[in-house]
Amino acid sequence: MSEPKLRAKVRRGLLKVEQLHALARAVYYGQRGRISAREVYDQMNACSCLTLILACIVYWQAREISRLAAAPDFPFEPDLLRHVSPIEWKNVILYGEIKIDPAKLTRRRP
Repeated sequence: MSEPKLRAKVRRGLLKVEQLHALARAVYYGQRGRISAREVYDQMNACSCLTLILACIVYWQAREISRLAAAPDFPFEPDLLRHVSPIEWKNVILYGEIKIDPAKLTRRRP
């Protein structure tokens, strides 16, 4: 750990993992971050569901970052995007209600 570059790289990795753990705690808030199931299958099911939700949030964030960066009026230097993490989730409404009007939906063409 005497190498400054290696230390900085390890620190960035640890911060990203901590961001992911904070997101998991926020998503699993209803049980205060605890998996209270007694059976191993139920515990694995709860963890798998949590992992799937986290993956969806990170994917959506990455997709939004890409969409914004591809816009012609993107106000920042593209080199700054390497400092942006899709794990950041403060713009995601975790406990809300989304109402979808089926009449306004359109099908994608294959």
